[in-house]
Amino acid sequence: MVDKLSGSEFRFRRNESIGEPDAESDELFLSQCFVDTGDFETLIDCSKPQRILVGRTGAGKSALIANLKNSEDNVIEITPENLSLNFISNSDMLSTLEKAGVKLDIFYSLLWKHVFTVELLRYKYDLSNEENTKKWSFSFLSALNKKDQTKERALNYIRDWGDKFWYQTEYRIKEVTQKLEGELKSSLGTNIELLKSETNIGIKGSEEKKFEVISKAQSVVNSIQVKLLSDVMRLLAEEVFNDPKQKYYVVIDKLDENWVESELRYRLIRSLIETVKSFRVIPNVKIVVALRLDLLRSVFERTRDSGFQEEKYQSLLLPIHWDKRVLEDLLNKRVAKFTSEQYTKRPLTLRELFPESISRERFVDYLFNRTLYRPRDAIAFVNECLKQAYGQTKIMVQTVRLAEIEYSAQRFDYLCYEWGDHFPNLSQYLPLLEKMPNSFKLSSMSKLKIDEFCLQHCINDSENSKDPIIRAGNAYLNNNSLHAFIIVLVKALFQIGAIGIKTDSFSGQIWSFLGTRTPSDGQIKPTSEIFVHPMLWSRLGVNPK
Repeated sequence: MVDKLSGSEFRFRRNESIGEPDAESDELFLSQCFVDTGDFETLIDCSKPQRILVGRTGAGKSALIANLKNSEDNVIEITPENLSLNFISNSDMLSTLEKAGVKLDIFYSLLWKHVFTVELLRYKYDLSNEENTKKWSFSFLSALNKKDQTKERALNYIRDWGDKFWYQTEYRIKEVTQKLEGELKSSLGTNIELLKSETNIGIKGSEEKKFEVISKAQSVVNSIQVKLLSDVMRLLAEEVFNDPKQKYYVVIDKLDENWVESELRYRLIRSLIETVKSFRVIPNVKIVVALRLDLLRSVFERTRDSGFQEEKYQSLLLPIHWDKRVLEDLLNKRVAKFTSEQYTKRPLTLRELFPESISRERFVDYLFNRTLYRPRDAIAFVNECLKQAYGQTKIMVQTVRLAEIEYSAQRFDYLCYEWGDHFPNLSQYLPLLEKMPNSFKLSSMSKLKIDEFCLQHCINDSENSKDPIIRAGNAYLNNNSLHAFIIVLVKALFQIGAIGIKTDSFSGQIWSFLGTRTPSDGQIKPTSEIFVHPMLWSRLGVNPK
């Protein structure tokens, strides 16, 4: 236990912390206290297929990317909000085509390939202004021999677009989009207005004409320069990024934020994944993308079409998982930095700073059992303990219990924020677990509380709600079974990590944050046992047995 500072007793100061829970705000601690779960070596190895970091919010995706930027020489960062992709969503023509059923996936892939190609060339040859770009374009095109038609097509592409390489990325997005719009206008003319009109729907001649226009529009989209860009990528692999000692990385994070409207975002991310896969033809370049697990699942669900095979993307994924040992290592590094800089001549460990046990449970187990095994939760809990220890000479059991009250309330709020896109009304039905035992049979859920919830939140136009629980509650009020509602509720609470479940007497407990898939409707029975996650006990007034 910490008890001396330069030979005299000390007291914890106000607003102490072991760093920020989110990597973006954690510059002071992240670089010195980075802990590799074993994923970083895989990430920087361009020969390994894994290049899409997948994990829940706070699992460490951004920390891995930050460490990549700190440790490698050639890292290009692309931020979604700087791509001006709202230019696409604001395009009346593209919006009309989407609504008419024209598939724009090829166009979206073209955009990503174009952006990555230009950013890589711009970075490698310092194409930061018009003069540099013109000199490079002339010397580059002159130096390369047109050995085959593929290379010649690639050179033609660079010749056509190269003088704009020094422009900002958002300009190039607009330029490519406007080029497609121009080709569509030239090909379709006034016929595009037919796609907007709903007045003649059902009239045979009109429907046939509309189908003809849609087919023609699809042909225009399909004929854009994707083939040329594939040739460019081959050229990059053979002539530009061909030194195995020089690795280049392009990283994209923050795809879960509101950089473009949701439905378009799903299509763009699906095309991004396809593009990441295609860039593997350049052995010394790696496109690294960070994706929240729930967002990835939504992308696959919302963009699923005939012939879709999720398995073909599995090799690209790098799932991020933590266990207690590695999490303790992370906290030890942060505690050591915090204490050695502030209080002691030697670094201390987590176990030295905190009580040995709480309620006959080792403190480290007590702590990690109140997290979803991710750094953000663990750091937030320790920080709250330090905050509650202000003015004290040591962290006591009571200090931890007081900290847990605030921490539990924070986790409740954070779950509602984290899952807001999927379950907008989560804060209204999480309280259905209030005052429950920490484990209970599903059949013991209060019908009275469920009825009160549904009558308050699930009437009127709720069948059209974005929240599946609200829709299920509306169905229950309209004579669906109570158990059918409870199944939908349990699956949602399981998915967000609020509960675990033991489906039958022959199975063990399962939790989503440990990588287990949500149980099927048939597996969830009245006799199934539910376990409320300890991080929510204090906020929900759950009674530990």
